[in-house]
Amino acid sequence: MKTLANTILIGTLFFLNGHIKAQKTVSDTLAYARKFETNKEKYIGKPFSLLLKDMTQLQPQKAKSDITDNQSNPLPSTSFRFSNKDINTDHEVTLTIKWKPDTSPTTPIEFFEQEHTYRFTVSEKNFFEKKIVRDIVVTK
Repeated sequence: MKTLANTILIGTLFFLNGHIKAQKTVSDTLAYARKFETNKEKYIGKPFSLLLKDMTQLQPQKAKSDITDNQSNPLPSTSFRFSNKDINTDHEVTLTIKWKPDTSPTTPIEFFEQEHTYRFTVSEKNFFEKKIVRDIVVTK
């Protein structure tokens, strides 16, 4: 019985240790986002999934795409926010990704943005992860 209790205790401690490490907080969102803008050479010409993978401390919470009628580049850019505030709120840290032009349909992302009220969910992540980054700009 003691062995079972010790095993459960040790297992719980390992779980909590991993959970705490995964939840690192970012005290300065602007500095965190600027780090990716400063190192954008690492991401330009690569799939967006690489950038997302490197965002270990803070992931985007909201995303709003600039969708145009230009058939050669219907999705020129997407703005990502790190807070759950309304997507149109001013003075929020915004990481804007300019995409390499492609002709893939924008209908799915238009639907997701409306359905999820611009929240950056797994559906949005799956849509963007193969898109190629052309530039990264951070603003506040």
